Amino acid sequence: MNRRIGKEKVGIKGFFIAVFIIGFLIFLLFQTSNTANAGTPNSIRHKYYTSVEIEPRSSLWEIAEEYMSEEYASVEDYIKEVKEINHLTEDLIYEGAYLCIPYYSSEIK
Repeated sequence: MNRRIGKEKVGIKGFFIAVFIIGFLIFLLFQTSNTANAGTPNSIRHKYYTSVEIEPRSSLWEIAEEYMSEEYASVEDYIKEVKEINHLTEDLIYEGAYLCIPYYSSEIK
């Protein structure tokens, strides 16, 4: 009778070990899928700001072309935000000055 109880304990331990291993493998599977999606359009994107020096003959539209992303509905919306951030009332910018501009990235910085 003692042998039967010992075998049942081993069977129960084996069952819990198997459940743990399966749970751990499922966890790894989800972690791998999250890593594989990094940088894809469905990944979470974070908003950041950077400072850029205004080059000769550049405009807000050229800056928008370089830094704007799909998070903005239009170029006008992006330029409006740039102007608000920099307290600009006109579209006029000056060579050598600096602008704070928003951009999005899937990387956490």
